[in-house]
Amino acid sequence: MMNKNLALLGGIPVHTGKWPFFHTIGDEEKEAVAKVLDSGELSAFIAAPGPRFEGGAAVQKLEQAWGDYFRVPYSISMNSATTAIWAALKACEINLEDEVIMPQLGMSAIAASTVLCGAIPIFADCHPETMLIDPGSIQELITSQTKAIIVVHLAGQIAPMEEILNLAKRHNLRVIEDNAQAIDARYQENFGGTIGDIGVFSLNCHKIIQSGEGGVACTHDKTLAEKLKLIRNHAEKCVHAWPEKFHHLFGLNLRMTELEAAVAYEQLKKLPRLSSETVKRVRFIESFSYPEYIRLAKKSPHSTHVYYIYHWSYKSDDAPIPAGMFAQALQAEGFPIYANYGYLISELAPFQKYHDEQSKKTKNWPGSREAIKNSLWTMGLRPNIGFDLLEKMQQAFIKVDKQSKLL
Repeated sequence: MMNKNLALLGGIPVHTGKWPFFHTIGDEEKEAVAKVLDSGELSAFIAAPGPRFEGGAAVQKLEQAWGDYFRVPYSISMNSATTAIWAALKACEINLEDEVIMPQLGMSAIAASTVLCGAIPIFADCHPETMLIDPGSIQELITSQTKAIIVVHLAGQIAPMEEILNLAKRHNLRVIEDNAQAIDARYQENFGGTIGDIGVFSLNCHKIIQSGEGGVACTHDKTLAEKLKLIRNHAEKCVHAWPEKFHHLFGLNLRMTELEAAVAYEQLKKLPRLSSETVKRVRFIESFSYPEYIRLAKKSPHSTHVYYIYHWSYKSDDAPIPAGMFAQALQAEGFPIYANYGYLISELAPFQKYHDEQSKKTKNWPGSREAIKNSLWTMGLRPNIGFDLLEKMQQAFIKVDKQSKLL
C-alpha cells in the first residue's frame, strides 16, 4: 500500500531506488571500436586535397548510412552539433552584422554560434504549449539585415516548417534546423533536419543515440555540402583545389574521430527500435488520470513526436501549489520530474545586450515565458524504463496532488 505521507515531509517515497541509467552501448559498439583500435587509425583526416580530406573508413561509412536512413544526399559528420551549427551559418555566408532569427527556447549554442560569426541573434517568441518557434513572431522580426532563420525542433517534435519555409522563400532567407532533440521525428513524411537548407543532428551522450560527442549536418544542396566539408577541415589549406567561389572560406578542426563514427554507425541501426520503445512509454503514461491542472504534452500538427523530453502543461493559475514545488515533491518520491523547463536564451549574460534591445519589440516574449512557467518535464521516459516503474510514477502524481495543501 502506498505510504500516505509525502516523502518531502518525512514519509516513505513511492520509489526508493535509483532511476535506471539509459545505456544502449552493447557488443556491437565494442566490436566496432575494437576494430578501429586494432587498425591503429583513430582518425584518418588530412587537411589537404585528396582521398583523406573526406576522413577515414568509419567516418565515410557513417555518413553514407546516415544519408540512406534520412533520405538526404549529403551528410557531413562533425565533432559536435554545436560546431555543426556554426559551420552551417558560415556555409550560408552569415557574416558581420547580419541578423539571424532564432527561438528564445532552445540551446544557447544557436546564439553563441551566431555571435561567433559576427552576426546578431534576433530572438523570436515561442508557442506557450508546444514551445516551438512562432512563425508570426518571425514575420514581425524580419528586416533588410535578416539573412537566416534557425529553427529548433524542441523536445522531440518538428516546428511548423511549411509556414517557416514560405516566409524564408518570400524574404530570400536561409533556414537552418537544429534537430538535436528530434532525431527520427517526421514532418509531413520528411525527417526533421532534412527540410531546410541545412539540418543539424546531435550525437551527444544525452541523446537517444550517441557517440559521446558528435554531430551531423545534412543538406540537399551540393554547394552547401562542399562548404561544410571545407569548413570542418581547415578550408584555407584546401580551397585551391576547389573553384574560386570557395576561396574566401576558412575552417577549423571540426572533424569526427573514427572511434566516434564507429559507435554512431552501430547506434544508428538501433534508432527505429529506441524511438518506438520511447513512444510506447509515452502512450502508457498518457493513459493515466492526472489532476485537471496538469495536461498532456501538446502535439504539433503535421509532426510526429519522439519525446526526447516529455512536457506536461502545468496550469499554474489553477493549481494548488507552484509547479516548482509540485516537481520537488515528485523528486522526493523518487522520480526525475522537473518544473519550468529552459530559460530565455537572451537572458544569459553574454546575450543580455540583445535582450535589452529587443524585449520591447517582442513584448518581452510572452509565449516563451508562459511555456517556462507552466511546464513539468522529464527526460526519464527511455526504452530501459519498465512499465511497473511508470505505474509507480502515476501513484506519485496522485499522492502529491492529494497532499499538496500540506506543502
